[in-house]
Amino acid sequence: SPLTVQRSDGNVGIGTDEPDTKLDVNGDKLRIREKHTPKSSSEPCSQGQMAWDDQYVYVCVAQDNWKRTELSSW
Repeated sequence: SPLTVQRSDGNVGIGTDEPDTKLDVNGDKLRIREKHTPKSSSEPCSQGQMAWDDQYVYVCVAQDNWKRTELSSW
């Protein structure tokens, strides 16, 4: 499989030459290298953005509307 491919429909594949969504990663992990802690649930953001820190994963669910879920060990 190629490392990266962009098709004429705009879909991008990493590790696949037949991406079926805008970003299709053929792997078992995604990595966001840097931590970011939103200052509040209304910190400016665009829907779909994601962030993390040592205690939570954050998702922007609507314009300027963050939600978070707590992380725990198992």
